[in-house]
Amino acid sequence: MGANLVSTNTDFSGPHRAASESPAALGAFGRYELTKLLAVGGMAEVYLAKSRAGGIERACVIKRILPRFSTNREFVSMFIDEARITIGLDHECIVRLFDFGQVDGAYYMALEYVDGVDLVDVLRAQKARGLAVPPAPAAFIAREVLRGLEHAHTLRDHRGRPMGIVHRDVSPQNVLLGFSGAVKVSDFGIADARNRLTSTMHGQVKGKFSYMSPEQASAKPLDGRSDVWAAGVVLWEMLVGGRLFAAEGPVETLSRVLEAPIVAPSERRAGLPAELDRITLKALARPVRERWANAQAMATALDHYLSDQRFGRTELADFLASVDLDKVVTETRQRGGGQQGDDIATVALPTDLELRRLAQELKKERNLWTLVDIGRRHGALGDLGAARVHIRAAAAVLAHRGALVPAICALHTLRELDPSAPLEQDLRELAAVREHDRSALLALVERWQVRSAFEQVRDLEPQGLGADVTAEGTAIAHPAPLFGRVTTADFVRLGLLAVVERHAEGEVLVAEGDEGSSLYAIGHGRALVSARPTDDGTGAARTDRVYVAALAEGDFFGEFSLLTKRPRSATVEAQTDVVLLRLDRDGLDGLLLGDASFREPLVEFYKERVCELLLAKNPMMAALAPDARRRLLDAAQVHRYRDAEPIVREGDAAGDVFFIMSGEVEVFRNVDGFPVFLDKLRDGQFFGEMAALQGGVRTASVRAIGDVELLGISGEVMARVLHDAPEVRALFVHAMSERASETIRLLEETARIFTGV
Repeated sequence: MGANLVSTNTDFSGPHRAASESPAALGAFGRYELTKLLAVGGMAEVYLAKSRAGGIERACVIKRILPRFSTNREFVSMFIDEARITIGLDHECIVRLFDFGQVDGAYYMALEYVDGVDLVDVLRAQKARGLAVPPAPAAFIAREVLRGLEHAHTLRDHRGRPMGIVHRDVSPQNVLLGFSGAVKVSDFGIADARNRLTSTMHGQVKGKFSYMSPEQASAKPLDGRSDVWAAGVVLWEMLVGGRLFAAEGPVETLSRVLEAPIVAPSERRAGLPAELDRITLKALARPVRERWANAQAMATALDHYLSDQRFGRTELADFLASVDLDKVVTETRQRGGGQQGDDIATVALPTDLELRRLAQELKKERNLWTLVDIGRRHGALGDLGAARVHIRAAAAVLAHRGALVPAICALHTLRELDPSAPLEQDLRELAAVREHDRSALLALVERWQVRSAFEQVRDLEPQGLGADVTAEGTAIAHPAPLFGRVTTADFVRLGLLAVVERHAEGEVLVAEGDEGSSLYAIGHGRALVSARPTDDGTGAARTDRVYVAALAEGDFFGEFSLLTKRPRSATVEAQTDVVLLRLDRDGLDGLLLGDASFREPLVEFYKERVCELLLAKNPMMAALAPDARRRLLDAAQVHRYRDAEPIVREGDAAGDVFFIMSGEVEVFRNVDGFPVFLDKLRDGQFFGEMAALQGGVRTASVRAIGDVELLGISGEVMARVLHDAPEVRALFVHAMSERASETIRLLEETARIFTGV
């Protein structure tokens, strides 16, 4: 068939999750807390986790690339593509993606937690009893899958252009069934789309063989009708309780997909409705033009069948409760998974239609920024009192939870509505609740007289803010960047210096190559970071853009250009409507000059945001584990030098290893009283490591060329870190050997010039 086969089949009768690598430790993982390992697959591990994105705690699922694949460029690109595609999908029948990024070199996605099972669990349980899925629940599940697929197939970007998404992996493993009756399509990991970064090579087939459409199995171009075929296979297998095309090996399976006769489900299991036979067989027509024209057309046909069955989510929940699921799944269902459902306390809905919509959104999304939007709506209606109550309540809880940037943006929003609002005093009050102290938060709620709005938040989180004072946890282990470390006085000064901006979806926030004199942080919304690569590994020039990172609430960007005074290294584009906090260089410089207490937090911010990036880009330092680089940074000091100022002198005792953060330095040696130039180094390079690591004295002098910023790392600390990483130490030894050889060559060349030898 000429196809490069890159997938496997899964039978209903066997387990479909297999551990292949030791999982990561539970506990803190960036802005999440990993609470339970759910599954380990061939390339990724999945955890149940807690998140407070948006200020309100919610359960979520973290999908994390296994460590050995995090350095695989092709796999990481595919993983990022899944995130980029999935994050644009917002439908009740699709598993939502809340966040994605990287923590200590590990790429992850934060996904909606569905308290339930996947369809394979149900099929296996039914097969063990000699049963299939009854017609009504099978039709309902298929209909919901098709609704989700139709949303994906018809999705457009912010410019109105079709995204052209095709899932390519619709199968029982990727259909999740909530115990509440929800049906959700998951895992767009190999989805095809117009804006993919990675592409399938010609002749390559991706997906599960037994659910591939004939055109997918033949590596031909696909559209949404390929997913319709896969949905037809899933519906057939639910109705029959067995596999349609699966065989012993992939070649035979694909042969059946392309050539085997397809019989009506009722021929395998008597008594099935003729209408479901017709719907299923039309989906499984091999000529694409004879299939349902799109997912919606097939969903509508199933709607007609279901209209007489009176079958919906409640009935699906009852069916799942009746299925003899295995012990683990049953226990999960009895625990409820820790996720809130429709039984959350409801607030009386207001009469204004927009306020009604926002109240429902707050209950569904559990994001405190919706409380800010409720306040803004009250302000637009002329009720400044209600605006103050909602916005201040949101700001207080956000600050208490460590979401300081959104909290400051919320107070600026109130100031926009009410210029008389005491912003300076409000910022001072927020600073007092940064330490996760429940009593301080409750006291602020009373002082600000915002209890009515605060109670709405408590109702949304009965196990957190709504529980006993002692139940919420301890102080925040990792304070928010910059705002979490400054004194109360500097927190207020920063908050007053901040400019809050609003940007529309698709707007470019900063452009690669521009001069940058501002630091930004996301107050609300999401942005994507992209860069123009210099090559694709072949040396050929490229003009396209490559995704680099995703930014969410509380994330900073622009610090590299601000602090190094170099042009922007990437473009940041709003993926949703964005509320942005901006701090300009002039204001920050004024703080540095006016108050020495501000210097230390800014240096810490500098080390975290800029130095870590530069260290990770250095070929030798990149080979160190992230925690080892962190040890170096913790012990490092930032040094600044003016033009021509000496940094180290030949003959001095060995001390620090220096890492150039910005600027250039000149390395020279005195020979018979004359300075002999040896090298010119710039940002991202080291010097001083030979003397520091080997002991003895400096063998050359170094002076600044223009203004220079250096990171000084103790030679003793560097030696200890490299002792624990012998392979990296070998890289340093090799580099030092090459530098020593080059120095000897330069000195010999200089001697020939001066002596004529």
